Amino acid sequence: MKLKPVSLAVAAVAAGLTLSAAHAGVVKTEGEDIIVSTKNGGLQLKTDDGAFSFKVSGKLQWDYASLDDLYVAATGNDAEARKGYIRRAEIGFSGKAYTDWKYKLKLKTNSDDSIELDDAKITYVGFKPVEVTLGRWGRDYGLENTVSSSWIMAIERPMIYDLLQGDEGNDYGIQVATGGDNYTAVFGIHHDGQAEEDKPEVERTASYIVRATYAPIMNDDMLLHLGLNYYNKNPDGGSDVELESSLGVKKGEDRTVTVTNVDKDSEYVLELAGQFQSLQLQGEYAVRDLKSKDANSDAKVSGYYGQISYMLDGGKRTYKEGAFGKPTGGQWEVFARYTQATIDQDNVSDDLELKTTTLGVNYFATKNIRASLNYVQGKTNENIENDKGSAIVSRLQYVF
Repeated sequence: MKLKPVSLAVAAVAAGLTLSAAHAGVVKTEGEDIIVSTKNGGLQLKTDDGAFSFKVSGKLQWDYASLDDLYVAATGNDAEARKGYIRRAEIGFSGKAYTDWKYKLKLKTNSDDSIELDDAKITYVGFKPVEVTLGRWGRDYGLENTVSSSWIMAIERPMIYDLLQGDEGNDYGIQVATGGDNYTAVFGIHHDGQAEEDKPEVERTASYIVRATYAPIMNDDMLLHLGLNYYNKNPDGGSDVELESSLGVKKGEDRTVTVTNVDKDSEYVLELAGQFQSLQLQGEYAVRDLKSKDANSDAKVSGYYGQISYMLDGGKRTYKEGAFGKPTGGQWEVFARYTQATIDQDNVSDDLELKTTTLGVNYFATKNIRASLNYVQGKTNENIENDKGSAIVSRLQYVF
């Protein structure tokens, strides 16, 4: 049954507000006592011995965008240049069973107004410190991609991710992960293409990813993060690959390049970040190689981004398991980001270059409410009339 995104959004907000007003306590049962918690606006139940738990959580992000020139180049329609939309509406259920088993289910909205099962995974944690996960979920790949969409720095992730495959979709697979206080290591095998049922021409085949992170410095005042990612997929029959980017704006016009008959697809991403009290510096560099069966049709994608942020009132972002999280101790954050990507095709004389600059401010009003305002400027070297443009995007977010 299809549901409208607004239905899920209303349900998520209503549940969150209701649970926020509830009171925590202990429920007496015939077995273990059950502890009820609503401290973060959601609902969590767990047995007194910690062997079983159940949690309800959710998210609503409402965006409004004003676009011009390059971002609406194809339509030239002023009505399309200003729009409000639900960026994400999600509700999730997660928990633990018999101490060593974890589970998670998450529903989200799609652009065609349907509801999709986004996450459906089971994790076994009995082989400490190794965890084994089976099911469907968003892959841990890249630093900013691993950060929850609730707490990423800008409203959208860096546009270089548009041109990569390792972070794409929530595909079925199996993953083995381990880690300690200052390091993580992940290896996963995934059935690529499951998230693209609307594109039957996409070759569905297995791929594997590796991610490793290390924080040689990690204390209350200073953090240094290093990371490496690798992705590889070799389609048996070859398939066409579309490289698309809307240049850092969700509702912006896509710039598209098609690489035909690809039978080898690999990429790597390097991560570097530092946090010095309220100041954070972060960057990633990525390369993707696409090998085609057709003569002189290979392509290479390369790019990077760098971003800097500062919490104005003394806060800083949390850091755990190789990823940054929700800021604590402050409410206001300002940031700037620059991103550049190049697509080099053997059968095209000139490389395609894409560049974006993003300036923004975030206001974390409460643990549940965030407001953001971004200014994005994009540019391409394509021989088109509108080769650059800008966008102002705002967001109001409620999570529980």
